[in-house]
Amino acid sequence: MKSVEYKVDGMTCSGCENSVKKVIKQLPGVHEVEASHIGKTVFVYYDEKQVKEGDIMNQVKKLGYQVEVK
Repeated sequence: MKSVEYKVDGMTCSGCENSVKKVIKQLPGVHEVEASHIGKTVFVYYDEKQVKEGDIMNQVKKLGYQVEVK
C-alpha cells in the first residue's frame, strides 16, 4: 500500500471535494480518499500494483483541476 498527498488548485467548495473523491474512488486499488478544498489537498491511500500515481492525477485533471504531488 502507498499513500500520496496532492496539491489541487481549483477546488472551491464541498461539491468540488465530492467530485474529486468520486472519480478517484472509481479507480481499482484505491482504498481511501480525503479531500479538502480549504487546504487544496487530496490524500489517497492505494495499492500501487493496481493503480499508478499518474492515473490518479489524470482523473483529477479530467475534472479541470490543476494537480501536483505535494
